[in-house]
Amino acid sequence: MAGAMLDVVIDDSAVGKALEELIRRLGDLSPPFNDIAEYLHQSTDDRFRQKVAPDGSPWAPLSAVTLARKKGTSILREKGTLQDTLRHQVTSTELAFGTDRPYGAVHQFGQKKGASGSAKGRPIPWGDIPARPYLGLSSDDETEVMHIIHDYLSQPVTG
Repeated sequence: MAGAMLDVVIDDSAVGKALEELIRRLGDLSPPFNDIAEYLHQSTDDRFRQKVAPDGSPWAPLSAVTLARKKGTSILREKGTLQDTLRHQVTSTELAFGTDRPYGAVHQFGQKKGASGSAKGRPIPWGDIPARPYLGLSSDDETEVMHIIHDYLSQPVTG
C-alpha cells in the first residue's frame, strides 16, 4: 500500500510477546490477523465518526478556507472516499492495514503548503494540512487485540 499504513511490529510489548507465542503455537497467523483486521476496520470507522486520533485527541478543525470550499463541515468525510478505501492484506506472518491513497498519508501525517503538486507539476495552492491521525492502536484497541490473540492461544492444539 502506498498511502498510509498501520505497521504493527513484534517487540517486547505485551502485544508483541503474545504474537510471538501465537507464532510459536500456530505458525500461520492469517486466521487471527483476519480477525484483528476486521476489528481495526470497526475501530477506525468509529474514529472517523468521532473525529479523533487513536490517542483520543480531537482532529484539528477545518480552516475557514476549507469550510468555504467544501460541501459540509465534516472532517475527512467530504465524500467518504478515504474511509471507504481502508483495506487489509494478510499473510501467514504479516498484517497490513491502511489505504493505498497518497492523500491518506497527507491526512495521517499532515503536509506543508506546496509539498506536493498537481498533475501539471505546479504546487498545490492551499495552505498547510494538519495531521489528523486515523490509523493506529488506542489503548482499547490494544486490549481488544490481546483478547483476540488470547482466544486463539486458549484454543486446544489440534493435529
